[in-house]
This record gives sequence, C-alpha cells and structure tokens, in this order.
Amino acid sequence: MKLKTFLCLLLPVLAIAVACGSGLTDMRGLALKHVKLPFYKEQKLQLVAFTESGKRMDQIMYCNDMFLDVLLENADVDRIPDGWKTALYPLDAKLPQVLEFWKKRHTNSKSVILTSRCSINQGRNEAYGDDPVFVRSPMLDLNGVGFNADFKNSVILINSDVHIVARKSDADPRKLLTGTPLPAAYNRIFATSDTLRMDMANNEIMLIGNVHVIDGDSTLTCDRLTVFMENDKKSAPAVQVESVEPMLKGVSRVLADGNVVMVKKPADPADKNGMQTATGDHLEYEVRSGIIALTGAEHKPTVTQGKNDRISGSRIEILRDKNKVFVTGNCRVESVTRDADGKNSGTRVITARRGDFDSSTNVSTFNENVVATDKDTSLYCHNMRIYISKAENKQDVERIFAQGNVKVVSRSEKSDPAAKNGKKNVESTIVSRQAELNYLVNKLIFYQDVKVRDEASKLDCDRLDIFLVDKKAQAQQVASSPIGGGMGGKDKSISKIVAAGRVFMKSKKDDISTDLLTLFFRDLPPGVKPSPGMFQSGGVQLTEILCDGAVVANSVEKDGSVRSLKAAHAKSDLLRDYSEFHKDVVIFSGGNEIFCRDMYVFTVRSSRDGKKQPPQSQKPALDADPFALDMGENAAPARIAVSKDLDLTRIVCRNEVVLVRRYKGGLQRAGGDEAVYNVNKKELVLTAKRPRRPWLRSDGRKQFCDIIRSDMETEELRGIGNVMVMPDDGK
Repeated sequence: MKLKTFLCLLLPVLAIAVACGSGLTDMRGLALKHVKLPFYKEQKLQLVAFTESGKRMDQIMYCNDMFLDVLLENADVDRIPDGWKTALYPLDAKLPQVLEFWKKRHTNSKSVILTSRCSINQGRNEAYGDDPVFVRSPMLDLNGVGFNADFKNSVILINSDVHIVARKSDADPRKLLTGTPLPAAYNRIFATSDTLRMDMANNEIMLIGNVHVIDGDSTLTCDRLTVFMENDKKSAPAVQVESVEPMLKGVSRVLADGNVVMVKKPADPADKNGMQTATGDHLEYEVRSGIIALTGAEHKPTVTQGKNDRISGSRIEILRDKNKVFVTGNCRVESVTRDADGKNSGTRVITARRGDFDSSTNVSTFNENVVATDKDTSLYCHNMRIYISKAENKQDVERIFAQGNVKVVSRSEKSDPAAKNGKKNVESTIVSRQAELNYLVNKLIFYQDVKVRDEASKLDCDRLDIFLVDKKAQAQQVASSPIGGGMGGKDKSISKIVAAGRVFMKSKKDDISTDLLTLFFRDLPPGVKPSPGMFQSGGVQLTEILCDGAVVANSVEKDGSVRSLKAAHAKSDLLRDYSEFHKDVVIFSGGNEIFCRDMYVFTVRSSRDGKKQPPQSQKPALDADPFALDMGENAAPARIAVSKDLDLTRIVCRNEVVLVRRYKGGLQRAGGDEAVYNVNKKELVLTAKRPRRPWLRSDGRKQFCDIIRSDMETEELRGIGNVMVMPDDGK
C-alpha cells in the first residue's frame, strides 16, 4: 500500500520538536530580535532557529516569525543559508519549484518549519502555537493550523486543518539534484485531516477526523488513520534516516477506523466496470504479510467492482501482493447479469460461510452452506469452485464445481386459472453428491445418487449429463432454459440429456427403468408455449427419447391394472408421434403377453372435443407407413388415450412374434412374423411371411392359417383363411 509512504515521512519531520527542547536553557533571560540561535543535543548541532523577535516571560519564550532549520548529522555549519524572510514554496508546487528551493539546502537540512508565532515552555518542556504552521522536507510537505509539542512524553499534535503532500521515491529532490534523471511524471500522495497526532514513545502517527488520502487513482477516507512504527532503537527511522527507502522499513501496521472507504479508479477510463470500492468500519494493514483486513458491525465490510459485482462478509482479507481475497463469516457475492444487448437481466447472488478469491488464476472457492441464486435457478452445496474467464473488460462464469449435497432448483411458471395472476410457480430440482457445470464446453454433469424432481415426474440415476448449445440469433427473445440459462449460461439452451446407471424415470401413471436414457431437445418454434418441468420450462422442447439396456416400462390402465413392457432398446419420437422397441420385447397386460423382436407404437395428438389434431411436424401418409394393413373396416374413429395429450392408434410387432392370452378356464397362444393392433376396432391381426404361416394353440389343438385376428367382443384369437387344425404336440 503506497499510503504508508507519506505516513512514514511524517515521523522524521515532526520529531524535530524533541530536539528543540534541549536548547531552551540557553535562551533563559534573553530578549531576542533578528537572531539566529543554534540548538544542541549531546554537543551536536541539531537545528538553527531564525526569529525576527523573541521575548522571555518567566519560563516561557515567545517567538515571532520563527523559521527552524532541522539539520543533518553531517551538516556544514558554514553553508547553512539564513532563514529570515524565507519564502516557502506552496503545498501544490510543481517539481521545478521544489527543486529550486532545495538546491541550496538538501546537503544540510532534513526539513524546515515556519510559523508566525509560537511559545516554548521550558519548565513544562512544551512548545505550542495557534497560528498556521508550515513544514517542508525533501519528501513530505505539511500545512496546518496550531501545534502542541509535549517533549517529555514525546507527543506532537497539529491542531487543525492538516494538509499533506508526500512525494514518491522517483521525485526525491536529493537524488534529482545529484544527477538522477527527472521522472516521466511527478507522482505525489495527498492527505488531509482535521488534526494530526504523533506519539514518539509508542511509535504511532495518527490522522484524526475527516481523513482523506489520494494516491493517483486510489483514495482512502476514514475518521481516523493510525500508523504503527517498528520499535527498533538501533534503526531509529524516526530521527536518523535520510532517504525514503529506509523509512518504509519502519512501518509495521496501518489502521483506518470509522466509515472506511477505499476507492481505486480503473487504469482505462473507458472501463465502466473497473471502479473498485472497499468499505467497512475498520481497515488493518499488516505491512510484513501484505494483508489488508476489513471488519465492521455498523458498516458491513464490502468490496465492490463497478456497478455489477459486490463481495461482503464479516471479515475481508486482501493479500495485495498475491491478488487474493478471503472472506470469512457470512460471505455474500452479488453480480449483475446482462443480456446480449448489455441490459440488466437480473442479479446472481452467492452466499457461504467462507469465500476465497484468486485474481491471478480467476478462481473463486466457497465453503460451507453455499447457496448460488439467479433469476431462474438456485444451487445449494457444501463446497463450490468457480472458474471465471475475463476478456475485453468483461467476465463470465466458465466452470462451476459443486460438492457435497448438491441441489439445483429451477423455477418456472405455468397457467393456473385459480391463481390471482393466472399463473402458478413451479419448482424442479436436481440432487446429487457432486456436479460440474462447464459452460466452456457447454456441458453440465451431475454425479452419484442423482435425483431429478418436478411437478409431474421424477428421474433417478447414477450420472446425468446435460449438453448445451449457444442460442441462435433468432431465438434470443425466447427465455433460456433454467438449467441452460442459470449460473452463467445466459445465452445457452439444452440440446441433449443423458442419464446413465440405474436409471428410473416416473410420471404420475408411468415409469421406466433402463441402463442409459437419452433425451433430445430443440428450441421452441415461434408461437409454441413452453411446458412446465425441469427440462422444458425455459424455451426448449423435448423431441426424442432413447433407452438402451434393460428397458422396463410400466403404465397404469384406467381399470387400475398395470401394463409392463420390457426391451433392450427403445426410442420415442415426440414430433412424429411414434415409438419403437427392439430386442427381446415383452409386454405384460393383465393376463396377456406379447413377445417379439421389434415393436412400433403410433399415437396422435388428442384434443378436448375428441377430434384428432395433426402432430407438430408433418407425419407420413398412411400409404407410406410400411406397417399399415389394408383393412377397410378399421376406419372408425375409436382411440385409446395413453397420456393427457396423446391417443394410441396402432401397435406393430415384428419378428418372432408370440401372443399369450389368458382367459377364464383357458389359455391361447399365437405366433407369427408380424402383429398389428389397430385401436380403431380394438382388433389385433397376426400374419407371417410366406411360406410360413401364423399359428394358434388353444384347448389342446394347434392350427395354422393365413391370418389370426382377435374378436372385438370376446378378444378371443381366431384363425382365418386356409385353416389347418391338428393336435397340439407341444413343440
């Protein structure tokens, strides 16, 4: 912190009052006029006082127009310039004017002090005055009004209106006047306060009241600023040092108290988000460790970056040399998110017990009770690590790692006539032990004991991968998906979801288990409203479902019975309204069973008035359906509802088809190459490829025929065309 530079410089400048006290006995009984008086300490010349007039009354010496020249140890007495009528350069003087003043003095003087009137009390070992006092030294200049010096207790006080200018090391007149090149810029530190107090005995310098420090693009304001010097008599930086570098080594700690505000402007004025502000009740700077600590009760410690980002907590530690920040106790981070046009789209808030921020690696870590919330999404976990990418004065979330009881909650709305505003808030959750949200590669991964819950369904698995895509320009006006748009993916939407390992998905009346479940999505077409749910509530639409490995699907019928389906692979095309199942397909429904190698299920969109509605994408004509049968009586508009929005129209089974029908007192079995169940007549037709023919077993008999058809009334299977009956040999 460059602030310590000018504070250290105060110490040698003001300490000269101690030296003044040693020569008072030589002035007893003297009335002085236009006199030069030397002051000695331990037989060494310490300073020379030039006064226009002076008067002694009892133990007090009254001096007018006092000019004190504080000397270096090796000062040449014969070359000390006279001090009468000496004009000091103003506090805001340019560097050439400062150099001109010190040209004749820098080899002999540490500093000079000028005041129009002052009093010296030899008995009490004090000096004081109420008039303006001016201090000039090679590295620090000070103006104030009134001073008190307690030589016995080594305490010096500038009473009011303190103004300080401290030059930086490259503007040291002693160097510049001995050959060092002039600096490219004249850099100074400016400070003001109501009063200034220096306690030599305790090595403390204090600026009190309305403290304001300006250092280039940085400012500090507070009620009180205290500098602690190292207590090292051997180095004695307060008296013996003659250059700024050793002085800096004497500072051990800096404290700012009361309404502390630190502001750093950006190097580039065009950087609107570059302003940094730190506030609190107390600031502590440990020089050796380089740690700046902010604390406070009335004013909670806060660090703000521009207008978009803010960090607060019970204690904020800044490692100035390592670009790190540590927040302990009630850590809170607020970040304004913006859309593609730069408009405010909400605020992201992260809270935790502790937060660590490393600007050198652009990594932020949060620990214990972590909650991250934005407009549509909340993330809960025990530990979280965030990687930030920075470019062109902007920063975006690149990756998020979450561990320990991870929970993501997405919020959406759906229509609800019963609600006051006609909408109902819906929440969906993903729970896992750990998660990685990688927006750099557009992928979100949830690991171990993953559980997805929304209003209508749930999904359990060992691992869940969510694939994202950057939203297209024409889709920018569509709200982002909660998971795609939350926590950094504001311009992304879901393209695919993969659930792996012990997958179990359940809705109100249906459930499915498999080894691998893949869901495909697309951005909502214009005019299509989003449906509530974890994956479809924010501008995307589920288009296709794939299941691989040990597929088991169960659904509850209207009569309360359960229909079960098993297969090795399954696919559902929600745009074409059909599903297919492959390899070892089995359906159990009541007492009936269907076995085959491949199965295809066709549906249509339902409506409240019972009329068919076309699917969302163009469906092939009936003649183009390779599984359609030419049966004129199947034109009746009968349907079976398989969900709220879908009606079942036809099921096609192919390859090694076996049908099992159980009925009271009997059992029927039938087999062939292809079976078509047409919902129009609630009828099933079984056929085989020539020369094979479908077969039927019932009541100890076996028959072959051209077609096996179920009876609509009794659901009994019967053979039609070239029927051949024989005893059932059990083969």
